Amino acid sequence: MNPLHKKFLAIVIIGLILTQCGKKKSSQAYVQEGIKYSNQGHYDKAKESFLKAVEEDPKNLAGHYGLGGIYNLEKQYIAAEKSFKSTIQLDPTHYNAWYSLGYTYELMGKTKDAEISYTKYRRLKEKMDSIMNKEKP
Repeated sequence: MNPLHKKFLAIVIIGLILTQCGKKKSSQAYVQEGIKYSNQGHYDKAKESFLKAVEEDPKNLAGHYGLGGIYNLEKQYIAAEKSFKSTIQLDPTHYNAWYSLGYTYELMGKTKDAEISYTKYRRLKEKMDSIMNKEKP
């Protein structure tokens, strides 16, 4: 290998090392961190992690869904509603988000909206259960 190629290779390797050193966590890593904090009862830290997850990737379903749960715990129902709606907008078949949105509406005293969400949850859950039962031998 000639000296010019060696220099180029060295620059590329150093560049790769430097980019890895300064790399932020992935959106999914923040979600996993948020779940861990939630399980430990550290909801403020969990909220920070979920916020970082959706900041890193605005299409992160688990980040939006986790935030909704935290907002419900904090009795920030409008924020929870927004988070669950974001989850549903990204994946209309996310039946747990439909259930959680219904629960949020129930906490807000919006019984009609809650029933609509619960109905969508039940329909989607039945479809999923049906699919899963067909796949069993």
